[in-house]
Amino acid sequence: MNPSLTPQDLRSALEALDYVFEAFTEEIDEEPTLGEFLEIMSFSIQPDEDVLPDAPVPLLMRAKRTNGRWYKAEPSDRVASLNDNTFAEAGAFLTLLMDQHTAGGTPTMSTEDLANSVLRVLQASGRAFADITAENIHALTMPKAKKSFRSKNGDVIAIAAEPQGYHLAVVLGNDRMGLAIGLLEGVFSRPEVGDLRRHRARHIPIHTGTRLIRDGTWKIVGNHPDLLELFPDPPDLYWNAVTASGHRFGEHGGAGPLEGPFRLLGEAEAEAVGLVDGTYRSSYMDEYLQTLLNEGRFDNGPAPRSWL
Repeated sequence: MNPSLTPQDLRSALEALDYVFEAFTEEIDEEPTLGEFLEIMSFSIQPDEDVLPDAPVPLLMRAKRTNGRWYKAEPSDRVASLNDNTFAEAGAFLTLLMDQHTAGGTPTMSTEDLANSVLRVLQASGRAFADITAENIHALTMPKAKKSFRSKNGDVIAIAAEPQGYHLAVVLGNDRMGLAIGLLEGVFSRPEVGDLRRHRARHIPIHTGTRLIRDGTWKIVGNHPDLLELFPDPPDLYWNAVTASGHRFGEHGGAGPLEGPFRLLGEAEAEAVGLVDGTYRSSYMDEYLQTLLNEGRFDNGPAPRSWL
């Protein structure tokens, strides 16, 4: 960790780390494995090219044990089933580490610095994962950077559909929840936009990661700012009537952009977006989103502005 960190900085980092573990165990009812923790870290960070200029794609940390052997994660599908809270807390933890580093007078941070910071906070915490203790982790490392593609607002991305064709989505922006995208209605035979007038919104905006765009798996096939008009600006997020932090949003929940203002929901809207049955997620990991698209999860709306 940055040697200029004060004891208060360390306490803040340890507290932020506790929130990550608490969010996971609250939902899964078990401690995460080290592999699950590292996966959550990789999907939660939003690399800032000004602060992390050498951020690789994907941003996946590997661990080496104190006995010199590489840690090998056991397969798990629990991370994909998590709700937004764990990823939000993990993102806040990593952002705090970057802010503390740059507050020490260094404008940039290498991925090696970040990995070392995560490890030192873990070791200071004395945490025990489900499969290894923090004191038995010798090092955290990241792969070297590969060619990276970056999206901007109005870009249209093509996501391969099964058994054939493409899903199209418009990039709406990037915030602390991830990359906001607006899905376009239909499955297209070619990865191209064509006549802008034929497009309709498929679903309310959702957030996802940038990894599959950055590594070229999801292709950027054009920039069409006119398609932004199909979606709210900025996109809404939805909250339960009583959030995990104890904040209340009326009887049925609330909606609004991340920084507000917020509006209270009626019962019909809360049910349509999935707050009532617990299916609503504001953010999805890239691969999981692609799976859900191919399963038809977003085919029936609700459409943006349905209740405005």
